[in-house]
Amino acid sequence: MQHELLQTNLSLDEAEHLQEKYHQKLKIQESKIIKILDIKKISWIVGVDVSYYNENLKEWGIAAAVLWNLNSNRMEHHSFAKEIITFPYKPGFLGFRECSLMVKAIKKIPETPDIIMCDGHGIIHPKRFGEAVQLGLILNIPTFGVAKNPFIGFSEWKALERTQGNKTPIWADDPQNSMVVNNALLGYAVCLNDGMKPMFISVGYKTTLDVAVEIALRTTKDHKQPEPLFFADYLSRKEF
Repeated sequence: MQHELLQTNLSLDEAEHLQEKYHQKLKIQESKIIKILDIKKISWIVGVDVSYYNENLKEWGIAAAVLWNLNSNRMEHHSFAKEIITFPYKPGFLGFRECSLMVKAIKKIPETPDIIMCDGHGIIHPKRFGEAVQLGLILNIPTFGVAKNPFIGFSEWKALERTQGNKTPIWADDPQNSMVVNNALLGYAVCLNDGMKPMFISVGYKTTLDVAVEIALRTTKDHKQPEPLFFADYLSRKEF
């Protein structure tokens, strides 16, 4: 039976209901003891992204999944999936547009990834249910999000010195508000390369923020984002 989070013919209300439903399931899961992902045991990373084009009055999406060997720090394989997009673009609901395509591309990869990075948000999301969370739940594989732009939360990222490794927290509530207690850390704005705009990193599924940041830094070379995501974006556009 297909996972209901892969449905693409939902209304926005139906999609929001599923986000709330699975967020509650995750909260219950997080209250139990969960084995922490050990970065020393991570070899295979997949970076995945989706590009779009219009043809014959239809919107098409192309997902590229890049298999990255963390030990050699290089790309080993890539795969594509293509289909007509039926779910509308709406901030906060990107997973319902893209997860179906991304799953198809990832399943063509010859190795099962230890962790997946998405060009999008994880828990930096009004429902704490961004695209990276949704994808991880569907595949039951650890995930995290690396987004180019901020979404929600409070952060001093514009003042961050653009030196590789510098980071600043992204809080759920305004840390300057004295009425706020137990402020939740949603992620970090992290400079992955010198002189470049920071990326917005958050956990998705079954991983930790420290692991996500370390992997993002280790897989970044010449660009502002990690190489697996840079190549996923480049290859998906090239495939038009």
